Amino acid sequence: MENLKAWWSGLILREQQLVGTCGGFLLLAILYWGIWTPIVNAESDAERGLKAQQNTLNFVKQTANKIAGLEQSGNQKSFKGSLSAAVNQTAGTFGLEITRMQPQGNKIQIWMDDVPFDSLLGYLNELVQVKGLSLDSIDLAESDLPGLVKVRRIQLSQ
Repeated sequence: MENLKAWWSGLILREQQLVGTCGGFLLLAILYWGIWTPIVNAESDAERGLKAQQNTLNFVKQTANKIAGLEQSGNQKSFKGSLSAAVNQTAGTFGLEITRMQPQGNKIQIWMDDVPFDSLLGYLNELVQVKGLSLDSIDLAESDLPGLVKVRRIQLSQ
């Protein structure tokens, strides 16, 4: 600090005025660009972020409302009749042979040996989309022959 006082007293009056004026401008520049501008920019960035989050929230709410509306107005067909008969008849339509079938109330489990994958997909589509059954679970295994799968278990319900 003593060095600074010695340096200041060594300056002539015009130099002291020039250094003082420049120091004042430097202080104002630091306050403006170092403090004020970052605060203002942070505020505007926060406002933009808030608007973006509000837009996202509105989009999610609209999408959720659409989904809820679709769920309520869904034309889910309800299956009427014998579950075993429907599963057997549909399997015959697609040329599939059911190895084992186990009815359990309003559910049924099915096992098949090597079946064509494309036929299995058509079979399941028919049962779910046309007949109105629900596919609860499916367990498939790879077959030794290409294009065929082993159906370890399919569980369908009404």
